[in-house]
Amino acid sequence: MRQLRVLAVAMVSVAALAVAAPTAHAVDECLRTPWIGGYGNPGEVAPLTTTNGEAIVNIAFSGDWYPPDYCSGVTVTAQKTDGTLRRVVPLDERGGVGHPPALFIIGRVPIPLSNGAGDWVVTKVSRGTESITVSVPFRVRRGTTATLEQPATVTSPAKTLITGVIRHYGGTGTLVPSPGRVVRILKPQPIGSGMPPIRLGTVTTDRTGRYRAYVAISAPVSFQVSVDLTAQFGGATTGTVTARVWASLSPLTATPQAYIGRWWGVSGTAYPTRLATHLWLWNGAQWVSTYSIGVPATDGRFTRWWKPATAGTYRLRVSFGEAGEGPENVPLYREVSVVVSPRPTSLTGTTDATTATVIRPGTKMSTYGHLRVMYTSGTTGAFGNQQVVVQTRPRGQTATPYRTVGTATTTGTGYYYANWNVQADVDVRVAFLSPYQSIGSSFRWIRAVDVR
Repeated sequence: MRQLRVLAVAMVSVAALAVAAPTAHAVDECLRTPWIGGYGNPGEVAPLTTTNGEAIVNIAFSGDWYPPDYCSGVTVTAQKTDGTLRRVVPLDERGGVGHPPALFIIGRVPIPLSNGAGDWVVTKVSRGTESITVSVPFRVRRGTTATLEQPATVTSPAKTLITGVIRHYGGTGTLVPSPGRVVRILKPQPIGSGMPPIRLGTVTTDRTGRYRAYVAISAPVSFQVSVDLTAQFGGATTGTVTARVWASLSPLTATPQAYIGRWWGVSGTAYPTRLATHLWLWNGAQWVSTYSIGVPATDGRFTRWWKPATAGTYRLRVSFGEAGEGPENVPLYREVSVVVSPRPTSLTGTTDATTATVIRPGTKMSTYGHLRVMYTSGTTGAFGNQQVVVQTRPRGQTATPYRTVGTATTTGTGYYYANWNVQADVDVRVAFLSPYQSIGSSFRWIRAVDVR
């Protein structure tokens, strides 16, 4: 037997093989370096799963016509790289492609399920008494399966759990856990975009083959996972599952008291932060907008504001999100009640005889002090150019109304001073009788005056 040696490249393109020239110095033009795999997947061998497998061996010839028996009788010798499982396989099938025209002669190397996984090599191509020595390596892996469980619906801002199990086929065709496998968490791109999935991260399977990854979501998100191939095991990719999320809106925090003309705020936390919070007022017939709208801060906190114009008890509510914005439970609502009052005023006061040392009927009295008011900013300060009245009633007669005995106008510092004459024992108070809807009145009892 005449024998020539040729060293082959492990993987080359189908097109290049289809037009390759006969191996140099070969007497028989049918003796060429083969390639492994089917058309479209050169170099690949299907992983072993539950049954024996096979490796497809091809030799390609360029040309648009060959007789039916062209290069019949060609065989290849294949074995594992350790020398075991050697077998001679005929290339007795025919195939071809038209771009460019080519003929393939094809053979199938049987791969036993029990011990066929590992590294193989085609060592010889023969026909009749002629042969060439080649070295075309290929690897046979065991198949892998991957599962991706349906994530539970979570309440934002919690993370959703992406989990499943990676298994591989053993030598008996049964599935066993595949520990230490690298799993990629993927977010598929929209169908038709032509873009590859976005990789969100990687995790490794534990000894049971399970993987776990926590991913923060603020709207429904589709996921899939892929497991990398290794020297022993093939890769796998799951289908997609959609993780869903509920929005969350905390109970509201607000003071139960508000004042006319002053901003009143209501606060809380809400997720996801891309959705808007909106403050509404009940007008007795329907909810109307206060036009306080905005998204929460990155930590979920928000405050909505309202400036009341009239006194009364009001219902307000915060809505969060709108239907169709992603989370399945939006819009969410929380409600509070608030009592609106005029902005308060306060009085200080002192009353005593103006000059006398003993108070008798007709004694001239002096009453003085300060008037303060809450500004719209929420701070308090002097209330100038306002009338303060001094009022009396018979001492101890609580059922008798007060009557005004003196008046004074406050200065820019809120100071007032009034004189009046006392005739009998009286209770004394000062009062600011507010002429404004947005500012409250105030009263202060000062003292009881005994007349001798």
